[in-house]
Parts: sequence; structure tokens; C-alpha cells
Amino acid sequence: MARLSKPAMNNLVIVAMLLMIALFNLDAFLPRANTPVSKTLLPTDTYLLKIEHDSHSLERSGQQWRQVSGATDLPLPSQQYSNWQRGILLPMVDPADDLPSVEPYIVVVWIAGSVDGLVYAFYKTDSATIVNHNNQWYTLENVTLLQLLPWINSNA
Repeated sequence: MARLSKPAMNNLVIVAMLLMIALFNLDAFLPRANTPVSKTLLPTDTYLLKIEHDSHSLERSGQQWRQVSGATDLPLPSQQYSNWQRGILLPMVDPADDLPSVEPYIVVVWIAGSVDGLVYAFYKTDSATIVNHNNQWYTLENVTLLQLLPWINSNA
């Protein structure tokens, strides 16, 4: 059996340790895709104050919700808020070619402790509702645009 000298054994241990470090950190060396991931429509673990669209809004009033709108036949405010909580955004590629004449519904969501509101642009198409948020494109799942903004079909 061949014996390694003390410096050779030290070098072997150093190389073995470097290989182990590289192996445990292998995922850090792999390229990551820059595609957005699916996420909830509203951020989790935040205190929502208001959802505004044009002259309509869904506002927190103590522990309850109220709608400020001239529209009639609206669902319960708590149901509308529940729809916002259920909404899912699924990432998609830039649909700019599909939206030449569609006017977006601009909605601002206000969160406690934040100076700026979260801005969503909802594009209603024949096949889906497309959402632009933070310069990323998504499709809306689990809810419809009418469930989020029930006043858009009203004449008020």
C-alpha cells in the first residue's frame, strides 16, 4: 500500500472539501429562468385598505368592507373582497399583438404602510382576462373580471 506524504494528504483533503462545497452549491451555478411565477392577485400578509377603479371603490370600514359606487345590484362587499383574494395570476408572454384596440380597466390597490398603490391593468378579451402588473403579463384565473369589478356592467 502506497503512503501519501503529509503535503500530498493536505492537498487531497483541500480538493475533497472544494468538491463537496461545489456539490452542495450546485444549484447556485445553474442558470435561472427569468420568467415570472404564478402568484395571488393580492399580496399575502398585508393589510388591504382600498381597491379603486374609476369613481368606484371597495373600502375597508373597520373590520367590514363597503362599496362606494353609484351602481346597483352589486354583490356583497365581503364577497367581492373574497373574489380578489381567490384570484391567481398565471405568467404569459407579452400579448401586445393581441391587444391593439382593447381599453384596459386600471385598478389601484392600496395597502397599509405603502406610499404607492399597486397598479393593475386588466384587459378583457374574448378568450381570457389579461393583466399587466409591474411590467409583467399574466392571465387571470379562478375569478372573472366581473367578479372583481361588478360595477363595470352597470349603467351608473
